[in-house]
Amino acid sequence: MADNYLEFSEKLDNLTAEEVAWLKEQLQPILVFGEREFCEDDPAIATLPASDPDYTGPRFLRDNLEFDSSFDVLDFEFAFLNDQDNGTPPARSLWLYADTHGNPEHVAWLVQKFLKRFRADQCWSLTYAGTCSKPCVGEFSGGGVFVTANAIEWQNADDFVEQQRAAFEARKKSPPAIA
Repeated sequence: MADNYLEFSEKLDNLTAEEVAWLKEQLQPILVFGEREFCEDDPAIATLPASDPDYTGPRFLRDNLEFDSSFDVLDFEFAFLNDQDNGTPPARSLWLYADTHGNPEHVAWLVQKFLKRFRADQCWSLTYAGTCSKPCVGEFSGGGVFVTANAIEWQNADDFVEQQRAAFEARKKSPPAIA
């Protein structure tokens, strides 16, 4: 039996102090009871009537209707970095990565919210690899995502290959054009 992985590594560069503060707030795990939002370690949670939260997970995914908060899984890792290049003052960046089981959809959702708020005229991209611990036939893939403030576009290697196969089969079935 083999293990499958979805891996990626990309940065969101040249962050201002305001952008870093906003990103940290968005990445923070929260619990929501009704309209009240609490950080995981907030002692006020103990004073609430016993009930399950309506939402548990990172703040930025709270409005994503496709996110299943019953699992409370971020599905990627992150770190804030102070990059220094050739003696220039350090620039802040957010490193977004997964070395086993990542979810580029969550990353794209976060980055799109960031672009809408701070950089509506910019774009960002991420490529990912679908790998396998053994060379199992059909278990390797990959793709990319292109994010703007208004759209998230996907390209998947499996979809590309299937589209090409369908086009090839359609051409085989079509009668040759008469000149």
